[in-house]
Amino acid sequence: MDVQVIDNFLPEEEFNQVKSVMLGDHIPWYWNSQSVSFKNRRWYRKVPQLIHNLSHYDRGGVCSEFCSLFYGMLTKLGAENCYILKANLNPRTTFRRYTGFHHDFDNIRSAVFYVNTNTGGTKFKNGKFIKSVENRIVTFDSNLQHTGVTCTKDRRVVVNINYT
Repeated sequence: MDVQVIDNFLPEEEFNQVKSVMLGDHIPWYWNSQSVSFKNRRWYRKVPQLIHNLSHYDRGGVCSEFCSLFYGMLTKLGAENCYILKANLNPRTTFRRYTGFHHDFDNIRSAVFYVNTNTGGTKFKNGKFIKSVENRIVTFDSNLQHTGVTCTKDRRVVVNINYT
């Protein structure tokens, strides 16, 4: 399956609740010194970001009180198993930077949900660029090489999902 972009993914009321929490001052963000960690150093970029783990298979599942905000999203995606549900916050940068081409997992599904509109996005190695537009989701085969792209105004807030 190719890259699929869906605008206005969540119903307005549900999206507004997600946006209010994710852009508000009650969610704790944690420093991560690099956006991508992987063995292929050819595309390595040390671009720091803030993260909030919502659910992670290595950590026993749900690891945030905010995880339930995303149950509707997971249902709409048809996710039976959620491997990682993680929010990323990239502060603005002077110019747009790639965080590092990578693939998430072998042979499952990946999605990036955009919480806010900004000048950043997601770039695929095949050249396709998806702009960060609020309430947009992009789904794709987790084997596809992609990279986050920082923004030059405000901040870039996304939710990454790896699922089957």
